[in-house]
Amino acid sequence: MPPPPAHAQRSAAGHAPDGSGGSAIAPLTGYTVALATEQRRPALAAPLEEAGAKVVAVQALRVVAQPDEDELRTATEQCLAAPIDELIVTSPFGFRSWLNSAQRWHLADRLITAFGHARLLARDGAAADSLREIGLREIWSTAAASTDDLMRYLLAHPVAGQRIVVQVDTPSLRELCQTLRRQGADVVEVPTYSTAVPTHAEHLRRLADQLIRRQIDAIALTSPEATENLLEQADRDQRRPEVLNALCDEVTAVCLGPLTAAALTAQGVRPLTGPIGYADDFLATLIAVLPSNAVRVALGPHQVEIRGQAVIVDDRLIPVQPVPIAVLRTLARSPGRVMSCADIRRNMPTGAAVDDHAIEMAISRLRRALNGTPLIHTVMRRGYRLAIGAG
Repeated sequence: MPPPPAHAQRSAAGHAPDGSGGSAIAPLTGYTVALATEQRRPALAAPLEEAGAKVVAVQALRVVAQPDEDELRTATEQCLAAPIDELIVTSPFGFRSWLNSAQRWHLADRLITAFGHARLLARDGAAADSLREIGLREIWSTAAASTDDLMRYLLAHPVAGQRIVVQVDTPSLRELCQTLRRQGADVVEVPTYSTAVPTHAEHLRRLADQLIRRQIDAIALTSPEATENLLEQADRDQRRPEVLNALCDEVTAVCLGPLTAAALTAQGVRPLTGPIGYADDFLATLIAVLPSNAVRVALGPHQVEIRGQAVIVDDRLIPVQPVPIAVLRTLARSPGRVMSCADIRRNMPTGAAVDDHAIEMAISRLRRALNGTPLIHTVMRRGYRLAIGAG
């Protein structure tokens, strides 16, 4: 296999077409997206915000730079069981911690010898320096200095039959290791971290409440632990069925890969997944798919688009409050059907929390916000309906 190129090519999660015929409104404007990751302020938020989304970042797990000793020793012994073709070093601190543990087990010399026969791939200059410290010199990296780019390079070439050791410093990297396995590689994951539940359970509890109330239009999950912690917190609060119903209904779940999705698919949810496990492709999937959930209505000369938390009328964005938008989405699911206040309440995810008067007030607020656009019709003594012609 040839060395990585001097200038790595990577695809960015840019703005996907939103089908709005050249509208100046960004594709995710009017949508709220939750990011459930190990970071309080994830870098993944920036592309979503550039695409117009309101981002709710939730730390769904904590990553601790302290590996489980038993798991690390098992992985180390697996490394020594056969020759290594490729070694990927993702963080200098984790790599040095691994070697320090191997020293205590009297395995460090054997491990360094095994590394000397492998091709060495380092995430960045600091990771490369950690390899040089043990006497290794021929080290490859990519210009973008990212683990995704190293994996992208490997997967662009045949890896079947290759024995690849990956120093894993974050749970999301497990998805790319799984992709290598699907391509026929023998992958040894060396975890130089451990995970823990979030310090504040209230963050996951609040996220579950927002999902149930449909105040979140999509949730992006980046690791199996993030998914499992969300569901386990919902269990503790006795709200798992409500969360699962939201994810099967109006809330789009997007998972980094099949490992992240596994806990949801086991419960009957069908989340979207990135094609391989790259963060930028995963975000591109979300940016491309979420706008397709909009309901579009042609009312004479007016073009109306109902998004997650807003309405667009002739390229004019109108933010809508939670109860009115919930009423509007309920009507939009059955365009043309006359629904009484009781019908609307039964079909709203938060229907039990509102009465007929609240629904009537929500309709009134919608009409004022829409400035006379006849999107909702009143049918005397029967109820309301969305204008016929919804798409």
